[in-house]
Amino acid sequence: MRIVYHNSSITNPDRWAGERARQLAEALNRTGVEIRTHPPVPAAPRRGLTRAGAARSWLQAHTPSRWLNAVIRLRLLQRGTINTVRWSWRLWRDLRASPPDVVLSRYHEYEWTPLIVAWLLRRPLVLEVHAPFGLEATLRGQRPSRLAGWMDRTFFRRSDLIWVHTPELGAIVAGSVADPGKIRLIPFGVADPNVLATPGAPVERVEFCFVGSFYQWHGLEDLLTAFSRARLRVPGIHLTLAGDGVTRAESQARAASFGLGDAVAFPGWLDRRAVYSLLQHSHVGVAPYRRARYNYFEPVKILDYQMAGLPVVASAVGHIPEMVDDGVDGVLVPPGDVEALTEALVRLAADPELRRDMGRAARRSAQRVDETAEAVVKVCREAAAIR
Repeated sequence: MRIVYHNSSITNPDRWAGERARQLAEALNRTGVEIRTHPPVPAAPRRGLTRAGAARSWLQAHTPSRWLNAVIRLRLLQRGTINTVRWSWRLWRDLRASPPDVVLSRYHEYEWTPLIVAWLLRRPLVLEVHAPFGLEATLRGQRPSRLAGWMDRTFFRRSDLIWVHTPELGAIVAGSVADPGKIRLIPFGVADPNVLATPGAPVERVEFCFVGSFYQWHGLEDLLTAFSRARLRVPGIHLTLAGDGVTRAESQARAASFGLGDAVAFPGWLDRRAVYSLLQHSHVGVAPYRRARYNYFEPVKILDYQMAGLPVVASAVGHIPEMVDDGVDGVLVPPGDVEALTEALVRLAADPELRRDMGRAARRSAQRVDETAEAVVKVCREAAAIR
């Protein structure tokens, strides 16, 4: 069985999506199946931000979201077009003499590479779908993209099998395909960094952390409000918001308006080692999502928290209640309920034993990337057999 795994993020050092892709590629190699990644996985991914990443971080931190959304859409279209031309030609040139049995690819905005390559090589396509991009624009407060919606439908209909991470996403994709039976549900997993957090630290310095993108539906405004209230009751707590996105400038302004000062840190995007270091020195991971029209996502950040042995405070929305066992490995709160979120932060900040017990349970419940890889290989074998 020979599989080519195409994922344009695999060489990207600036985004955590690149780290997810590299973790999956490494796990696929451990299954014993012949895997070729494209682009090739770098032997040592660059640490820190590239110049383009640093420029993007500055732009996202200083540009109002109503302007930044339009810039992001144009940038995605440009990048998808360039990648389509570059990667389609290289893949066809490198693989035509000895084509794989299956093309496995992550679905990216405005990039046609996997569909073109599978068609040229006459091989089945297994599509990894994280989001329907025609709908995701609505979560950013934009109108649905007709071009992205048409691209969604085209990809979903022409793929042989589709890998989704949540039942909610599967239901959305099923509305765009003639045969919903070709959708396969496989939860994503994360690598074990062999890092255990230290949730038993004294209450005088309890560290909360958030790792991810800054978007409207992530609920960071609610988190900052709740954190400012919790800090009045537990003065020693600290919050790190690691990442970038369209609402970073607003989040920084809100933190300043609350007078949080050194109590909240905005380090921007962090590489793999820096994220693991942050998790190692944190006590609670937070994912305070707001309710949105479409809650199809599987927040992989929650898996990172769990793998590091952190209890999780998260909103009970979408697929999250399937990931977090309320009262066992974390605390679930109603989306948008700042009072409930405040109480959850205070409760965990004030109880080291509860943090320790929940953290141990969280680590046991985390989905491993090797489990995901084994399931993906089975789907690839199924696609080859169907063809």
